[in-house]
Amino acid sequence: MEISDLLKNKRKEMNLTQEELAKSLYVSKRSITNWETGKNTPDIDSLIRLAKLYDISLDDLLLNNSIVVSNIKKQIQLKTMHKYLMCTFVTFLAFFFIISTTGLYGDLAKPVYYSALIGGGSNVFAIIYFLDKINKLENKSESDLIKSTVKWILGGIIMVIISIIMIIMVKY
Repeated sequence: MEISDLLKNKRKEMNLTQEELAKSLYVSKRSITNWETGKNTPDIDSLIRLAKLYDISLDDLLLNNSIVVSNIKKQIQLKTMHKYLMCTFVTFLAFFFIISTTGLYGDLAKPVYYSALIGGGSNVFAIIYFLDKINKLENKSESDLIKSTVKWILGGIIMVIISIIMIIMVKY
């Protein structure tokens, strides 16, 4: 039995409306509808509350339905990839800022300057890598990858340009 059918049957057995169930689980009525129609699956916290409310084991909820388990794993992977993406993006900003402000405060030694260039370039490739992983987990197309890459890189460059303008305004 699919988890959507199981959740719907258990709710009806307990004579609960979707709204009543939503209030007891601290979620929206739309979430209950989506779970019962199979559009998405409950997160782990909601599964624990459902198991307690319906007096069934988590094993019965999870092991009988591998879709839930794979969705939970996918959510964990997405969170991890987003964290890696943010860390990479911040270091990209740092490298780009160092390279961009070289003339403002004096020149960097050539090895430092080239190291910053290599680091910034490497971070661009890392950003593309993590965006690709995220797009694959979210089943998005290659064009979505290109759009999100351009958005992240241009967003970072714009942030650095704005900060440089602010520095120049304060300095002069």
